[in-house]
This record gives sequence, structure tokens and C-alpha cells, in this order.
Amino acid sequence: MKSKQLTLGLGANLGDRHATLAQARELLVDQFGPLIAASQLLQTAAWGRTDQPDFLNQVIIIKWTPPAHLQRVPEQLHFLLNGIQATEAQLGRTRDLHWGPRTCDVDLIFVDDLRYEDERINLPHPWWRERDFVGGIIHRELRAFLPWPGR
Repeated sequence: MKSKQLTLGLGANLGDRHATLAQARELLVDQFGPLIAASQLLQTAAWGRTDQPDFLNQVIIIKWTPPAHLQRVPEQLHFLLNGIQATEAQLGRTRDLHWGPRTCDVDLIFVDDLRYEDERINLPHPWWRERDFVGGIIHRELRAFLPWPGR
């Protein structure tokens, strides 16, 4: 099966943010495949709900080959999302408050140049351009790694 390029946004604003992001990178690479590129870490104000500590953020790109039993795109994307959410939970993420503080947040920003939407997944991530830690980092640091024309 053909490999895909995953662009993931990582964030943390509780606990030891540096250690959490390092663990998240390691867990995601172990789970999905080799790291192609990683941005520098960037501290940003919280987005959505602003009455909380600043986030430490990073964008990473991973090369992922879907397991052979996952033939259809929706199955592949749900497999990814389930793995991402398991990683967040392993690092202490709870989902008590929408846009609330969290030990670990992992957003699926792009899967190649795929456009897809269902009740759980929206690709590309709907707010990637509005969040400087994603759109700005991608433009400044990772643009050459993106799979679509006109980057």
C-alpha cells in the first residue's frame, strides 16, 4: 500500500510541556512511521478559550503506510484518529472542556492533499490557516515538505 504524509499539530499547556511534546512525537512516530520533518517549538496564546496558560506547539510531518487491512480512506482516517486520541489519553488528555487546557493536543492537519469530511474528521483541518502555530509554521519552516502544488 502507498505511504501517506501526515501533518500533525502538537500542543500542550499543562504540566511539563517540553517533555510532553517530546513524548508525543516519540509515541506518534512509533505508532505511525518515520518522522520526515519537525518545526521548532513555538509558544502561543490559547486559541478559542483564552483564559488559560499559553501553549507550546509544534508541527510534525510523518510518513505513514496504512495497514493492508485498511483499504478504504474512511477506515484509514478513523484508524489514524483513534491512534491520535489514544496517544493524547496516554499523555493525560481529558476532554472535559471544549478548547480547555490540556496536557496534550494532537490535531490531524493534512493527510497528503486529501479533502475529506464526516462526523469525526475534517481534512484539511478547518482552522489550520487561522492558527499561527500551524499556518505560520508550515509557511515559514515546512512548506517544502507539503505535497500539494503551489504550496
